Amino acid sequence: MDIADLIRKISEVDTSDFPDFYNYKNPLEMGLWILWVAKEKLQIKKLTAEQIAHVIREVKEVSIEAKSITNSFNRARGKVHIYHDDGKVYFEIMKPGKEHLLSLVKKGLVEVFYFEPDHKYSTKRMLSKIILEELEGELKIVDPYCSERTLDILKDLQNKPIKFLTRTQNLHEKEKDRFLRELQDFKSEFQSIEFRDYPFTDIHDRYVISENSLIILGHSLKDLGSKESFAIVLNKETSRNVVEALIENFDRRWNQSSRL
Repeated sequence: MDIADLIRKISEVDTSDFPDFYNYKNPLEMGLWILWVAKEKLQIKKLTAEQIAHVIREVKEVSIEAKSITNSFNRARGKVHIYHDDGKVYFEIMKPGKEHLLSLVKKGLVEVFYFEPDHKYSTKRMLSKIILEELEGELKIVDPYCSERTLDILKDLQNKPIKFLTRTQNLHEKEKDRFLRELQDFKSEFQSIEFRDYPFTDIHDRYVISENSLIILGHSLKDLGSKESFAIVLNKETSRNVVEALIENFDRRWNQSSRL
């Protein structure tokens, strides 16, 4: 099938009776979802990884490469059937693949977002629109390394109260001067976001705490999308002991810090 025709058909099909595509954050689940919709709604039995990746990028606006889908399907163990036809490799979703997608929706306790390298714009969109905007209440953020890109991500959250704890001594002098200069302009417009500078060396991890979730980041906000990374979103109720310890540490460090 022509890729443009496939993209048009999937963009027009009603998927309201399917799980939300954005429940799924890694290549296996996103690819399975496309295969399921194509098979059940369009009677398209099989697709190549290249076709699936094009649909995800064009219809769902999530950056993904065909290679990532192929690698995940090759490890899927029965969730897909693999065909070799006319020099191409095709994939068809099987019953275990559908059951896998449904089971993840029912659990809803842990989500893992994978960020591919060299996809800064797509990563920023996913982080802002799919992860951070879903958080409730005040956000407490720890990130020991900041840059202007950090501010660019945070500006999409201007309606949320945010306490942001960082350590400017981790930056090179030119980076620090540039960030602090940009921060002054940023604060004049986004007054619900407060930055503080932690003076000690015992902050290393990057995380976000909200009323409903704990997010653990593999890299600083400024680096997401430039390197291969991830974000793990934990339900606060199932991680209560960890969250309470992190909040206690955050509040202590916040009180030891100076306003930027």
